[in-house]
Amino acid sequence: MMKVAVSGVGGGVGQSIMKALTIGSLPVEVYPVDITPFSAGLYRGVQGTVLPPPETPEGLVTWASWLQAKGIDALIPGSDHDALPLASVRDEWATKGICRILVSCLDLVQTCRDKAMTYQRLQALGLPVPKSVWDLSLSDALSWARSQGFPLVVKPRDGFASRGVHVVRDEEEFSFFFRRTAKPLVQEYLSLSGEVEEFTCAVFVDCEGVPVGTFIARRDLSAGTTYRAEIGFWQEIHDLLVRIGAALRPRGPLNVQLRLTERGPVPFELNIRCSGTAAIRAHFGYNEPEMLLRHFVLGEQLVAPKPRRGFVFRYWNEIFLEDVSRERLIADPGSLHGSVRAWP
Repeated sequence: MMKVAVSGVGGGVGQSIMKALTIGSLPVEVYPVDITPFSAGLYRGVQGTVLPPPETPEGLVTWASWLQAKGIDALIPGSDHDALPLASVRDEWATKGICRILVSCLDLVQTCRDKAMTYQRLQALGLPVPKSVWDLSLSDALSWARSQGFPLVVKPRDGFASRGVHVVRDEEEFSFFFRRTAKPLVQEYLSLSGEVEEFTCAVFVDCEGVPVGTFIARRDLSAGTTYRAEIGFWQEIHDLLVRIGAALRPRGPLNVQLRLTERGPVPFELNIRCSGTAAIRAHFGYNEPEMLLRHFVLGEQLVAPKPRRGFVFRYWNEIFLEDVSRERLIADPGSLHGSVRAWP
């Protein structure tokens, strides 16, 4: 029985990783971690644990001590906030026998977190990119916007999960959101004959840098999250994902958001982690968290998964903690296990 910690379980990515692990074929004990006790995923694992943010040396020391004390075999980051600091100690902790952190190298994590660096890396590799500008004054950005035409996208360079992303349709909206966006990046609005065909995709790359499988889903979004999706196979998207995976060589999963355009599929965001749709992917036969464990921890060779086709529709669910005071929740979350009510 492998002990696996998953961080960021207050959000959809961490919770989706937990679900994928529990529906997989590999026997695991899942230890959920978050920085606050008010996180739903803490109460559906073996023992929920609240740890300080890992962005400081003191925080990382606490994480290392906890991982060793619990005998955790592997840690899968489920939060973008955790990925950078954990990537910085990945090799050191593996050498010291503290824990296997299943994350890509620090350089690639930094590149994918910064949208301008992502653009530069993909462009340098000859891969398609949306027209983009950054580090401009408002007047220069407006001049570029006029030359491109509206709509356009304004978003922060270091954003994630669609936070701070705004589709602007005229100069007034452009100026309003540009002024209110930290380190704004302006990007063309990707569409096909004016219609949006958006996909959430993945390519999994092994320790030799070889892509061993892709996943493709055409999706609809709500608040930046996939809430309806069609799982299928599109050859030109598959070919592009393989090219991206072979060029960037992530350590395991690379989550790619793209849209179809007149010039073919164009990626506009890369996430160097498992996706918030990890559980959906696992259900259809593409279990990224399990592939991470089997290949990078157990050393198994991977066979390219062949996801089944179908549809998924998301809905809200609840986790209930009965007769629990706020004081107990804060003081001892690890002793609590929540219940869920499934529809009949």
